Amino acid sequence: MKKHVLTFALILSAICIAATSCKAWRTISTTATYVQQNDSTTGKASATITTKTVEEYQGVKKN
Repeated sequence: MKKHVLTFALILSAICIAATSCKAWRTISTTATYVQQNDSTTGKASATITTKTVEEYQGVKKN
């Protein structure tokens, strides 16, 4: 019987801890292409820049 009570208490503690805090991630990807057009016969040049940012947030539930 004591083993079941201890197991229940541990499960209940884990649920309480999980309910009061959270962690979230956000990924932001950006792509930009720049084109330079020359007046001469050389044509145009282009460059593509891609960035990726990952943000992590740790939240705590307020009472």
